[in-house]
This record gives sequence, structure tokens and C-alpha cells, in this order.
Amino acid sequence: MIYEDMLALKPYSLSQQEKDILLKSALKENLEHHFSGSNEFQKICRKKGFVPPFDNFDYSDIPYLPVGIFKNLRLASVSQDRIVRTLNSSATSSQIPSTVFIDDLTRKRQMKTLSWLISEFLGNERQHYVIFDANPMHFPRNNQLSARNAAIRGFLIAASKSDYFMNIDEKNELSVDILRLVPFLEDIEKQNKKIVIFGFTYVLFVHVARQLQKQGIKFSLKNATIVHIGGWKKLQNEAVSKDIFNRTLSATFGVPPSKILDSYGFTEQLGIIYVDCEDGLKRCPIVSEIIVRDPDSLEPLPDGEEGLIEFITPLPYSYPGTAILLDDIGCVVTRAPDAMGRMGTAFEVRGRAKTAEVRGCGDIMSEKVKV
Repeated sequence: MIYEDMLALKPYSLSQQEKDILLKSALKENLEHHFSGSNEFQKICRKKGFVPPFDNFDYSDIPYLPVGIFKNLRLASVSQDRIVRTLNSSATSSQIPSTVFIDDLTRKRQMKTLSWLISEFLGNERQHYVIFDANPMHFPRNNQLSARNAAIRGFLIAASKSDYFMNIDEKNELSVDILRLVPFLEDIEKQNKKIVIFGFTYVLFVHVARQLQKQGIKFSLKNATIVHIGGWKKLQNEAVSKDIFNRTLSATFGVPPSKILDSYGFTEQLGIIYVDCEDGLKRCPIVSEIIVRDPDSLEPLPDGEEGLIEFITPLPYSYPGTAILLDDIGCVVTRAPDAMGRMGTAFEVRGRAKTAEVRGCGDIMSEKVKV
């Protein structure tokens, strides 16, 4: 399949013209599959007048699905017997989680794509991961995975080994294991070992960095990289900007701000992450593209204008998640490469639509985690 062929290339190595040829070919293949495999998606396409053969289309022509549709409809493009996982997005008790059905091909694509993208920023060498979350052994082992658990497991593809430094009690509340953490990181510091510190954005800031600072605990991990994922909504409500976040984490762990990587992704297109490049912007790799739409008319907006973000990728095979319109607000900033030569549409995520519910893993964690 064309998608697998694209993963043999470097993620940000093609010009827009080169990328469009490959990506649109992969999308055509993907859309034809979903059109024939999902009655619901076919109805949406027919209503929009978007029917096979899918030739000479623009990205904006592809019928998008609002992210909330996965809360209310069972969307699948393969038969039930081919489903190997059911993935649920995070949700509070008053919300309905999104449900995404995963077959073996989609699962393999998710894992391979995530590893492909992580390697671009962390290198091909497997590293020791220091994880600020509860050990997955505490989570039920079944086919129904939460987005939080799936995200943690996904990133461990690139790990040589991993250690978890938060405990979880019977009320599902997390706390930092200070007694284990301090001697462990002091040893890493003395030996100047390469490690990756990994966790959800809110948890790392509020329940790790702030707690360590209150106790006067600091480290000098010059050879570490911090990778954080999840929502910013709660931190923004507390007036915590990305700059404050980076300075706080840098002061706590002794990691240069340039090695603190903000990673953005979402359940409905799990496997693709958008990591800060050298200029602080996130870029679309060759397997995805972004459209920013006017919140009122839903028409595409020119670069530089803020609107709802739509992500397009041919990754999902078991469900029609090719084009997803989120309730996140952002804008396309530039189409020029960064200092490392990474090409791709560069964008910023600037917040949530005012009527949007709190739905990101990191946002939900901020409501549920206590120390």
C-alpha cells in the first residue's frame, strides 16, 4: 500500500509539490476503501457529491468528520471479526468518550508511524524512559484501551527500558514516588546518562515540577530530553504559558528548554504526533496535512488566520478517520522549513473553541489527578 511506502522516506523530507503527489495517491486509496467499507461514510460522501473515482481533488474537498461524531456513531470500515482493539478517548463522568475501532493493519500503522516520528526528534537509538505516570500493570489488560494508556504504550516503542515514578491508590489518585525518584535521578546525573523524561503536560508541571520545587529538589540532567503530551487548557486557565512551562521544567530537571518537546496528537488519528520543531512550530509530516476552517462558515481560511483545525491522513484503515475537524483553534504560520530543513505546513495550536468540552487526555488528567 502507498501509505507503507511513504514511511520509508524521512517525515519532513519532501517539498509541498512532491508531498502532494504521494499523499493524494495514498488518500485516494484510503478513501476508496472507506467509501466501500463504511455505509455511514458513503452516505456523507454522497451528500457532499464526493464519489469515486477520487481524482484531482483538493484536500478541502474531502468530507470531514467532526470529532464529536465518534461519541455517537459506531464507525468502522472493516468487519467486526477484524477488530483487535477498541480505543476510548478520555472523558469525564459527565461526558461520552469517543470510540475508535482498530484492526491489525491500523494498529501496525499506528505503532510504525509513531516510532518513525519519534526517531526524527530523538534519534534511532533506543533510550531509557523515565515516566511520570502509573505503571500500565495497574491498568486492566483487555482490548478496550484508554487513550492515556495507549499513548504511554505507544511512546515506549522507542524505549530501551522504562521506569515509572508515580503511585496510584485505590481512589485512582497519583502521587510522585519521591523516595525512588531522587536517588535514581541523582545516579543518572552523576553518570550523565541519556534519558527521556516523559509525561502528560499538566501532570509534569503541577504534580511533578511544582511538588519537587516545594521540597527544594532539583537536578542537573544535561543529557536528558523531556517529552510531554496532552492538553494545555487547564494550564492556560492558570496563566501558565509554554515559556513558563519550559522555564519551570528546565529549572527543576536542569534540561535546556530546547530539549523540552511539546507533542500534540489526538485519539481519532492515533499514531501521528506533531512535535515542536526548531522554530517552536509544529509541522505536518508527509503523511498528513492540515486545513484551518472558519468557525462560522467552515470554509478554509488563508494562512495566518485562526480557526478550527482539520487534520487529514490516510493512516486509519479500520474506520473512516481520514479527515477530522477538531474543536481546537489554531492557524497555519508558515510553509517554510525550519533551521534543520524540516519541510511541511507549520502551525500553532492556540486554544479551544469557546463551546468545546474538556476532552484531551492532559485536560482530563488535570481534573482527576491529585497529589
